Amino acid sequence: MSFFLTPQSKTLKSVSLAALLLLIGLFDSTEAQSGRRAQPLKPTSTPSSLAPDAPNTDLPVALPPGGLQQKVHLLIGRQPTRKHLQSEDVIFASFVKRLNLYTNLAATSIGDLKHTDAVIRARTEAESFVVLLSFEIDSFQGGTIILNSPDLQIEYLVLAPQTGKKQTKGKIYFQAIGGGRMRKSDWPGGTPIRITPEATGIEAADYVYDWLRLVEIRKRQPPQ
Repeated sequence: MSFFLTPQSKTLKSVSLAALLLLIGLFDSTEAQSGRRAQPLKPTSTPSSLAPDAPNTDLPVALPPGGLQQKVHLLIGRQPTRKHLQSEDVIFASFVKRLNLYTNLAATSIGDLKHTDAVIRARTEAESFVVLLSFEIDSFQGGTIILNSPDLQIEYLVLAPQTGKKQTKGKIYFQAIGGGRMRKSDWPGGTPIRITPEATGIEAADYVYDWLRLVEIRKRQPPQ
């Protein structure tokens, strides 16, 4: 057996080697086009919805010691003005939203009501208080009548279930920016004045909540 390659065998070997290299090249090209070797992209940042320790703005506000211990349900009615200003809607929505932020307190809107209707509704309730938020155009300021006044006087009234009797009431002024004459603040003894509808609704809601806390504290006190 000869260990020397003949010219014919050398030619066959060269052809076979070339064919092998061609097949390898085609295989690599196919893999590159199919994307098998492509590395998956990693996100550069964590999505906000999955970020750890993301604050939840819908959680109830933290309450100081002495907050409501029992659940209370409020039915909120509204008595709008004849003009039904847009600020009335904002104040009412802010009022209901603020009350629902407190722990153990649920407020449900029951639509537009007059005072008589609110009393009747309270008498039909077994446990829920009825709260009426009444709006009035504040057109008489400092002895002057303000035509087309955007300012409002808001009164909140809490009615007892079963009896419909008045439990507490209060008043807040909404003084629109660029409105009539600015009212003089008589704080802390006078009627509160707020210049944004959102703050006005929050102020009224906090007064109602403070009254509910006071009632519950009195109930927990032992009889004398």
